[in-house]
Amino acid sequence: MIKNYTNLLKPIKVGNTLFRNRLFSAPITLHSVQASEPYPTEAVITHFANKAKGGAACVTCAGVSIFPLHPDSDHAAWDVYEKNNTHYLAQLAERIHFYGAKASMELGVAGVVGGEYGASDGIILMAGNPAKEMPESEMERIADGYAIAAEACKKAGFDMVLLHFGHGLLVGQFLSPLTNMRNDKYGGSAENRARFPMMIIDRIREKVGRDLLIEVRISGDEHEPGGIEIEDAIEFTKLIEDKIDLIHVSAGVHNPEYMTVVHPCGFRPHMPNIPLAAQMKTSGVKIPVVAIGGIQNIADADQAIAEGKADIVTAARGFIAEPNLGELAYQGKADDVRPCIKCMRCHDSAVYEYKFSCTVNPEIGLEHKLPVIVNPPEQKKKIIIIGGGPAGLQAALTASSRGHNVKLYEQKDFLGGTLKFSEKVSFKNDLRKFKDFLVEQANKAPIDINLNTAVTPESVKNENADIVIAAIGAVPIVPPIPGIEGENVVMALDSYGTESEMGENITIVGGGQVGCETALHLGNMGKKVILLEMRDALAPDASMTHRDEIIWELKHCRNVTILTSAICKSINSESVIYTDSEGREQSAPGETVIIAAGMKSSSDAAESYRDSAAERFYIIGDCLKVATVENAVKEAFYTAVKI
Repeated sequence: MIKNYTNLLKPIKVGNTLFRNRLFSAPITLHSVQASEPYPTEAVITHFANKAKGGAACVTCAGVSIFPLHPDSDHAAWDVYEKNNTHYLAQLAERIHFYGAKASMELGVAGVVGGEYGASDGIILMAGNPAKEMPESEMERIADGYAIAAEACKKAGFDMVLLHFGHGLLVGQFLSPLTNMRNDKYGGSAENRARFPMMIIDRIREKVGRDLLIEVRISGDEHEPGGIEIEDAIEFTKLIEDKIDLIHVSAGVHNPEYMTVVHPCGFRPHMPNIPLAAQMKTSGVKIPVVAIGGIQNIADADQAIAEGKADIVTAARGFIAEPNLGELAYQGKADDVRPCIKCMRCHDSAVYEYKFSCTVNPEIGLEHKLPVIVNPPEQKKKIIIIGGGPAGLQAALTASSRGHNVKLYEQKDFLGGTLKFSEKVSFKNDLRKFKDFLVEQANKAPIDINLNTAVTPESVKNENADIVIAAIGAVPIVPPIPGIEGENVVMALDSYGTESEMGENITIVGGGQVGCETALHLGNMGKKVILLEMRDALAPDASMTHRDEIIWELKHCRNVTILTSAICKSINSESVIYTDSEGREQSAPGETVIIAAGMKSSSDAAESYRDSAAERFYIIGDCLKVATVENAVKEAFYTAVKI
């Protein structure tokens, strides 16, 4: 073992359980990985087992219901009330154990969300509807359900269960003075607000004793006026620390407008919950403190433990982007960790869609099938890739890793394509890290990279390559607006890095994701921005959760004015003429006008290379169809892994 990260990789004993290191995999629910099976399928088992294989000390799974399942449940949930279902839970635990990790299960589903009930009348639940105050009889039923589920997990071989008492979910509502407005023995003082959570813990202990570890997640700060603050979280932890084994310090509540705090993204500070964990750690609590929230960097995790800010760190998205996160720590290869960009595609695809996805990891959702559908290449091929954006780089890396002879041409003097803009935007720092990762990996691989080199179909054909892959990207759409050719007009992607040359008053035409993020970027720099969008909604092309975050940030950026249902009619050197939602003609400043009307694929240019390959020709990425970084990376991987 390369001992670069000795603090992170140092074993820790909790109760009678020895964890091989201090890097845990946090729970995720895999609703779109399986259907209505009331047990974990092979796809789910493989996903969680890969994290154990990748070096996690503990893999926390999610999906066990505390009640018998309702037959038309929308979400994946596992029913421990049917004996045969627990056979698959045992397989899940055993597969995790096979790779040397401990297995934990987050308990919940109905118990976490609460159905129609909440701590108090009228509080808004995750679904957006007002809650009914939960009666004590329902609390008793839920506590018993937790105990039954915990006992089933123990019998199936799990080492630990996780109880989610944070994020404004059902039990967390009882803890928070913001949502607990009860007048009975479950409301009022901190001790009263803790009664229901303690009831759950006590029922579990009655069933399982001390052999099964219990970890509890709370919000160290709800970041809402009148909500839980770190002092409240510490007080609650001290009330329960003799009953549990680990405390997770997260933050936030499931606010209907945004989840930026609950799931830290690029708009939040780096590892924003570490200070909360540090305060918990130094408060005198007797149990190990687990830090969570946007922790994906091995060195940062090691430093947090070295500085005494946490005993353990846990990551959810980090292990999705890079399932080998722990193994790369053992090898001292932090530079080879594929970075999570905190875009929330994993969350949105798992909860709202039909196929589990990750923007940066094209293997996610296919892990259980890859050994079957991917075969070693029959012979080494000579491959030419045209374009050094994310699609071209991913294709080059995948093809090179399979032993092919890869040559890449890029006509500009840099790699990364349109992702280069991320170097200029503070809230795109994680995307910049991914761009840098692709570039650095390509430079380390045996890939012949040629910058500042424009190739023609003839020059490529003369190289007699077996395979040619066109990944030349897209170009901005220039809508037919009178005056758009003016000197005061700039395309959105060309605006980054030229902010000092712009006027103080800027009008952006186009309110898709690019237009919104450009407006936010410039507004944060102090520019006065008017954002014109012809539709009645902003950023419909953004992933659901990220869209909510963008819109919330825009609403709170005082330098940005948003005008929807606004159609740009013409541009001159002084103003932008548009019609508003009622069809009236209006004007906006034309000092600097940015066009964010989308991109169009360079399909014709890409198609011109079709006859350049001796065997096969492929078009990938935005030059095939303008989409997202996720699509570009996936198409590149899917293409190259079959060569």
